[in-house]
Amino acid sequence: MTSATPARAARRRDAPPPRTGGSEAEVLRGFLDYLRQSIAHKIETAPEPAVRTAQVPSGTTLLGLLNHLAHVEEASTRWALTHMIEETGRHAGHADILRELIDGATGR
Repeated sequence: MTSATPARAARRRDAPPPRTGGSEAEVLRGFLDYLRQSIAHKIETAPEPAVRTAQVPSGTTLLGLLNHLAHVEEASTRWALTHMIEETGRHAGHADILRELIDGATGR
C-alpha cells in the first residue's frame, strides 16, 4: 500500500455538500454558500503567482474566475429576477390565449 500524494490527499479533504432539508430557499442558499466556499478555498490555498497566471489557452485564472463570479452575482441576482418576471409575464399571456380557446374564460 502506497501513501497518497499531497494532491490526492488535498482532494480527499473536500467538504460534503450541504444538507438538503429545509425550505426551497434554504436549500438553494445552502448550495450557493457551499460552492462559494469551495471557490474561496481553491483560491486561498493556491500559491502565488499561480492564482494570477493563466493555466489554459483561454486565459482563465483563479482570480479572474472569482472576479467574474462576484460581478455576475451582483448583476446575475437582478438579471435572474428580471428574467423570471419577463418569462412569467410572457407565459401568462400565452395561458390567457389557451384558456380562452378552451372555454372562453378571460381575465385574471
